[in-house]
Amino acid sequence: MKTNCALSDSRITRIWVIRAGKGGEAHDLFLENGIVALADAELGELTKSYKSRGAVIAAYRKKHPEDTRRGSAAIGGKYFRFAFEVSVGDIIVYPALRDKTVYVGTVLSEYKFDESLPYPHKRILKWEFMIPKSDLSQVSRYELGAARTFFEFKNNAKELLERIGSKKPCVFNRS
Repeated sequence: MKTNCALSDSRITRIWVIRAGKGGEAHDLFLENGIVALADAELGELTKSYKSRGAVIAAYRKKHPEDTRRGSAAIGGKYFRFAFEVSVGDIIVYPALRDKTVYVGTVLSEYKFDESLPYPHKRILKWEFMIPKSDLSQVSRYELGAARTFFEFKNNAKELLERIGSKKPCVFNRS
């Protein structure tokens, strides 16, 4: 898969980190299809079914009563952020466990719900950079390693932006 590594949009405002599920099970889905996605079809199409963070959290809590109130708020908030806060042009960072590479892409689409996928909540993106995790500072690696599935990368955003800003156009080569 070849892509130009220059950023698609200079107006990028936010950087998001996503995980590929338990054991990185969505790794190939992400990289081969140019998407990032979250599981749990039970919540349905988020942007048509809910209008607020509280509504998404309440729906998650109803469908997963075994989770704690705090856990439900965190997980429901993840879905809300993915559907309502991510914008076209934002950066997505995927720190892959499989190959210790940080994949960086630009969001190309609004939120979509595709019930045919095991991860039905999705966004289309263009993977543009591959950075060996070891090339980043220890504090950036710690932030990327946070035990959350989807979150905003804030504390070390400047380092990441400097890293990708200094890259020349390249080939995204995935084996």
